[in-house]
Amino acid sequence: MLDPTLEAEGLGRSAFSEALEADWAARLAEIRDQIAGARVLVTGAAGTIGAAAVRQLLPLAPSRLELVDVDENGLARLARDIRSRDAGGGVAISFNALDFAGWPGLALAEAAGPFDLALDFAAVKHVRSGKNLYTLLHMIEVNVVRQHRFAAHLAQRGLARRLFVVSTDKAADPASFMGASKLMMEAAVFAASDGGPRASAARFANVAYSSGSLLESYLQRFAAGQALAAPKDTRRYFISAREGARICLLAQLSCPAGRIAVPKFDPASGAVELADTAAAFLLARGRRAAFVATAGEAARLLAQAGDAYPVLLTPRDTAGEKEIEVFRGAGETVAPLDLTALEAVRPASMDLAALDAAVGELAAFVAGAKPASVADVEAVIRGVLPAFRHAPAEASLDDRI
Repeated sequence: MLDPTLEAEGLGRSAFSEALEADWAARLAEIRDQIAGARVLVTGAAGTIGAAAVRQLLPLAPSRLELVDVDENGLARLARDIRSRDAGGGVAISFNALDFAGWPGLALAEAAGPFDLALDFAAVKHVRSGKNLYTLLHMIEVNVVRQHRFAAHLAQRGLARRLFVVSTDKAADPASFMGASKLMMEAAVFAASDGGPRASAARFANVAYSSGSLLESYLQRFAAGQALAAPKDTRRYFISAREGARICLLAQLSCPAGRIAVPKFDPASGAVELADTAAAFLLARGRRAAFVATAGEAARLLAQAGDAYPVLLTPRDTAGEKEIEVFRGAGETVAPLDLTALEAVRPASMDLAALDAAVGELAAFVAGAKPASVADVEAVIRGVLPAFRHAPAEASLDDRI
């Protein structure tokens, strides 16, 4: 059945969701055979997709789940949820508040391994994290340098048979530092895994109500009696966290080494205007969306009685915003998978020596061993992604309600 949460918001009925559901049913026995009795490492386990993947893994009866996340509060919430559901009976589960690629995290992987499968969801995921040199360097460290280090450690020590990393649609023809960092991540992980685990990845659409997302902000703002907000003329395709987790598990099972699973559909065919998502959210709660252009109009409407609820429409004028998702970039080609909902992407060719040199230079930047500016970081990225251009904007998402 389709995810009931998204159905209630008018976001869940789509041909892709139905195809994914059919793929999951068709391959579930194979996935169960793969996971039953397996030792699985999950990094970024407390995030939206990581936690959803853990919940999908538990009924498949792995022998051990080693869960790692730097967010200790998120891990505590996940542990309480699993225990409260009485889930995971017979599965040894360890919750570790660690940086997945710091020395303690790498040492844990070695001490607790080897693993049949490593699922890596650790990431800095917000475009806004490229807003200044310091947050940019942190994003580059997590998304590129540490991903390369982690994959190399697994490969060199023989710690995993398979490695899966979650990417993003923003990695296709990236228009932001975040997208560029994830495209570099794909290449760096595939290169570092050569001779080691079978490494694959997935890009997919927006996960509705994921942590820090626009739709999650609707829940928070509505509960607080605040206006909702949405960018104008911007369309997105939404999936549920459960669907995202199933994409990841299907991808790691089906994708050959060095391939990226992507949805097999035209994003425009199922995309919705973000303004419409706000209207659907309010309608599901018995309110009517009233679109306004200023914060003052929103405040006046909030002060009035009635069923109208303000939604502030903002211009699409911040860095890195795209009108709609794109899953395949220039130079990338499609390879079929034995799935209805997903296909594989072959990455564009890349000079591996240049990639290795770029990762090394970025590592020197984030360690403070070499001075850097935003322009320096961009120049290193362009050395391996020549088409990338960061287009700064005066407006910032941090300045929006």
